Amino acid sequence: MTLLVADIGGTHARFAYADESGLPSEPVILSTQTMTTATALVQEAIEQLGGGNPQHICVAVAGPVRGGCARITNQGAEFVESGLSADLGVPVHLVNDFVALAHGVTSFNRLVAIGGGRADNGVKALIGPGSGLGMAVLVPDKGGYRVQHSEGGHADLAITSHLEAELWTALSRRVSHVCWEAVLSGPGLVNLHAALSEVWGVEAREMTAAQISAAGLSIEDPICHQALELFFAFLGTAAGGLAVTTMATGGVYIGGGIVPQMVEFAATSPFRRRFEERGMMSDVAKGIPIWIVRDSNPGLVGAIRYAQRLVARS
Repeated sequence: MTLLVADIGGTHARFAYADESGLPSEPVILSTQTMTTATALVQEAIEQLGGGNPQHICVAVAGPVRGGCARITNQGAEFVESGLSADLGVPVHLVNDFVALAHGVTSFNRLVAIGGGRADNGVKALIGPGSGLGMAVLVPDKGGYRVQHSEGGHADLAITSHLEAELWTALSRRVSHVCWEAVLSGPGLVNLHAALSEVWGVEAREMTAAQISAAGLSIEDPICHQALELFFAFLGTAAGGLAVTTMATGGVYIGGGIVPQMVEFAATSPFRRRFEERGMMSDVAKGIPIWIVRDSNPGLVGAIRYAQRLVARS
């Protein structure tokens, strides 16, 4: 079987063939912000990879997949299984990107632990900020795991302090729905920086998420530094809430494109403390391990595992 897989985000799309060992080949990275159609994007990837025509294609998309259709959250590009299959002449399977990533969890081997005890064979949870905020849950099932899709990034933002209450008010003037994704994503970090600038009573500088992160890591800009601290504090609260909601005693995995680039900052930030602040459930949360996924192209690995399971069932 020649399998082509893709990990489609709001900014970039990664494509690779699965090699004989079930790992992705060196990926081709294309822009999704300049794409014309989904078919043209896949065709361009096949041409650049130069691996011939695939027999199966699995496309992981950063957005919900319903009725064989997916639209990239925060970007709008649409993918339709039936249309892509007809255009490309091969079966195309769409899957949510974090559902695909969850299928790869047991294959990942570059994991950085951030506190907690030992995992058991219970539920595992996955959360990760990128162009949006993805979530998924792995439930033990017949010797393996069944993956449950989640759009928990669009649940209402939970505030835990007077400062966060002020930030919520400032955020509400920028976004129509103050949800987790409104602060825990690339665009969310920009929102958080602007809201914090308003609370400080200064005009927000025009900065990208990457610029805010770089300035925050170097402590050259106090607002950027505090924005980054708050970003990880909110992530701890969101991840802790997901952990106790699902009783993820099998551990919590942090993926996405942002956190794996800032492991050292995550370890010294309020992230773990906020994860454990669960009131009567704090002792449970303290025992749950957290791992940051540092594997290369984990979304492609997950898409391969998902596609392999589909083909095995067919």
